[in-house]
Amino acid sequence: MRIFKKFFLIFIFFYYLSFSEILNFLNRKEILLDTIFEIKIENVKNAEKLLNESFNLVKNLESRLSIFKEESEISILNKYKKYKVSPEVFEVIKKAIYVSEITEGAFDITCKPIIDLYKAKSKLNEIPSKKEIEEVLKKVGWEKIKIKGDLILLPDGMEIDLGGIAKGYIVDKVAEFLKSNGVKNGIINAGGDIYCWGTNPEKKKWKIGIENPFEEEKIIESFEITDRGIATSGNYKRYLKIKNKKIGHIVNPKTGLPAEKIPVSVTVIAPDCTTADGLATGIFVLGIKKGLKLVNNLKNTECLIIDKNRKIYKSANFPF
Repeated sequence: MRIFKKFFLIFIFFYYLSFSEILNFLNRKEILLDTIFEIKIENVKNAEKLLNESFNLVKNLESRLSIFKEESEISILNKYKKYKVSPEVFEVIKKAIYVSEITEGAFDITCKPIIDLYKAKSKLNEIPSKKEIEEVLKKVGWEKIKIKGDLILLPDGMEIDLGGIAKGYIVDKVAEFLKSNGVKNGIINAGGDIYCWGTNPEKKKWKIGIENPFEEEKIIESFEITDRGIATSGNYKRYLKIKNKKIGHIVNPKTGLPAEKIPVSVTVIAPDCTTADGLATGIFVLGIKKGLKLVNNLKNTECLIIDKNRKIYKSANFPF
């Protein structure tokens, strides 16, 4: 759902508070996935080796999932419309389809043709016409993706972009790897997509801060949590200007238009970061009323929405 390469990742910043640098935790950051990818784990045996392997895993998954890698499985699928994908790519596509189903298409990985249209028109400083958008929308629709075993098939003209869910998926896979190797306490933060488990260096739940969309680098709310994925979606930091008009980076898959006049920021807490990532974008498109109704009907999932008037809306059991 993101319009440009730099929007492959969500740039809403989370801050984890109470991060005293205690010797029993190791922290490492690298520039990956077009953002700062940070892992902080307890200092278990072979912790340095586990961190090295974790970052190698990130690079490996990016090489398969990114549309900006010519030899990625997604790029090959987009080119030939038929491809036998790896179990990891199959898993994330299946999860994306699930999120599309529960959001009634508000989240849709087949939006790449719309994205490409906006990119092309932005170079000409032109806003896409209604006719151009309608023509491109014929190539969009998650329900047109066909799955036969581990074979993914796309109709002619369709291309997929996992930018709205791949980062959360990669965070989850790294967390799974670390936990399977005996790491009982840690946090992963990939430019705002987070998964935390166990406790922080102070033996408490991890404290997460949500950035104030109206005051950069200030926190509007915070909450304590563990064993959950968190993601935020918003249009206030990343946008294009075409004919002096701001074009937000999240588009509505059904209309082909930028998602506007709805939330400014959507934060989702879910059992995993993959789901949180996809839902945050989908709820941004759905809007406040439909978004909250959806979340309140999902197990172990919560949501906080901020509107343009700075009013905060929370799902029934949001943790503060």
